[in-house]
Amino acid sequence: MLNKIIDKNFDELLERLGEIIKIPSVGADALPGMPYGEKCAEVLGCFLDIAKKEGFSTKNFENYVGTIEFNDKPAKLGVLCHLDVVPVTKKDWSYTPFEAQIDNGRLYGRGAIDNKGPAMAVLFALKAIKEAGIELKHNVRFIVGCDEERGSSDLEYYMKKEKMPPYVFTPDGDYPVINIEKGMLRLGFERKISFSHIKSMSGGTVVNAVPAYADAVVSGFDYEYLKNKASGNISIFEESNGIRIVYNGTAAHASTPSMGENAITGLVKFISKLELDNDEKVFFKNISESFSHNEFNGEHLGICMSDEKSGDLTAVLSIINYSEDSFKMKMDIRYPLCGNKDDIKEKIKNALHLSELVIKTEFENDPHCVDEDSEFIKTLLKVYHEQTGLETYCKAIGGGTYVHDIEGGVAFGAEFPGDVNNMHGNDESITLESLRMNTKIIANAIYEICK
Repeated sequence: MLNKIIDKNFDELLERLGEIIKIPSVGADALPGMPYGEKCAEVLGCFLDIAKKEGFSTKNFENYVGTIEFNDKPAKLGVLCHLDVVPVTKKDWSYTPFEAQIDNGRLYGRGAIDNKGPAMAVLFALKAIKEAGIELKHNVRFIVGCDEERGSSDLEYYMKKEKMPPYVFTPDGDYPVINIEKGMLRLGFERKISFSHIKSMSGGTVVNAVPAYADAVVSGFDYEYLKNKASGNISIFEESNGIRIVYNGTAAHASTPSMGENAITGLVKFISKLELDNDEKVFFKNISESFSHNEFNGEHLGICMSDEKSGDLTAVLSIINYSEDSFKMKMDIRYPLCGNKDDIKEKIKNALHLSELVIKTEFENDPHCVDEDSEFIKTLLKVYHEQTGLETYCKAIGGGTYVHDIEGGVAFGAEFPGDVNNMHGNDESITLESLRMNTKIIANAIYEICK
C-alpha cells in the first residue's frame, strides 16, 4: 500500500523538490536570527511550510534546524537530513544548478542527491504512511539542518536543547548501511624559517583533498640544470623573479587518496634532491621522507595501521605554503577503530623532528561504530533487501556523515551501489527511479521500526 501511494504522489514530490532546489542555500556568514545566512533560513522555512501543509507538527529551532513530528508520542526514531549545499561554479554546469531539471530520467540540480532530494523523499515517506491511515505506535522525528557541509554546528545547537531519539539514521551516505566511520585528524605545521634557494611555495586549496597542483619559485639554479632534472609531472618555467617549478597531479577526496596523485609530495621530493644549502636540505629531505610521494598509509610517518572492520589509515599532505620566512603545511588523517589520536600525533612529531615544525591540532574526531548485529541495523538491511532485492551488508568509510557524533546513528542511503551522482560536483543529479526507490525504502523502514 505504501509503495502505491508513493507512486501516486511522486509528481508532487518532484514539484516540491523543485521549490527547495531553487533556493541557493549555501552556508554564509551569520545575520541576525539567521546563523547560516539568509538562504539557509529561507530553505528551512520553505521546507517546514511544505510539511505543515501536509498536516505535520513542525518546530523551527532559531534557523539552526527544524523538526517535523509524525505524531505526539515519544520518538523512537530520528531521521536526519540537511538542506544546506556546497557552492557551485555555474559556468561548469551543463544544467542550471539551482533549478530542478529533468533530462533522460535524471533530475539535475545542486542538492539533488546531497541532501535535498533525500530530504523530500523522507517527507513523502511520512506523507505516505499518514495517507495510508497507519497509526504508528511510536513517533518518528524528522530533523532537517542547515550546516552539515560546514561542520554540523546545527546539530550541536539542537542537541544542547533536545535529546536524540534512541535510533537514528540519515540518508546522507550510501546503501546498504554505513555503520563505521573512521576517526579524523587535521593537523597544521608551522615554522619561521628563511631559505637560500626556495623563494616561495604553494599547493592545495582544501585540507580534505589530495592536491592536484603545487609550485615553487627558486633562485640560484641554472635553468638548464633544472630542465634536465625535470621529468613526468614536473614542468620548469623561467620567470623574471626566478624559476618556477610546477607539479601537476590529480585531485581526489582525502578519504580515498589512492585515486589521486599528490602534487605537493611530488614537488617536495623533487626539491629535496636539488643541490640545496645544508639547512634547506635537512628540512626538505625530512619532509619528503616522512611524506613519501604517493604513500597514503602513513608508513614513513610511523602511523601505518589497519583493522578488519574499518580498514586502513589514510594520510594526505594536502596544503603547503611558504613566503616571507613563514612555512606552513596541513594534513588530513582518517584512522581506523584500532587507532589512538594521541599516539598518532606523537609519532608524527617524532618523524618530523629534524624539520623542527610546530604541530597544531586543527580538528579531531574519534571513530564512530555501531554494532552491525543490532536489531536496528538488521531491520534496515531487511527492508533494503525486500525493496530492492540487492545484497545486504554493512560498510566502513573514511568520510564522515551527518550521524558521526550521534551515538547509535548510521547512514542508510541515499546512493545505491554503482550510482554516479556527481555529489559536490558539476551537474549533480539523481535518477528518478533512485529517488522513488529511496522514498519507498525509507517509508517501509519507518513503518517497521515504529509500528
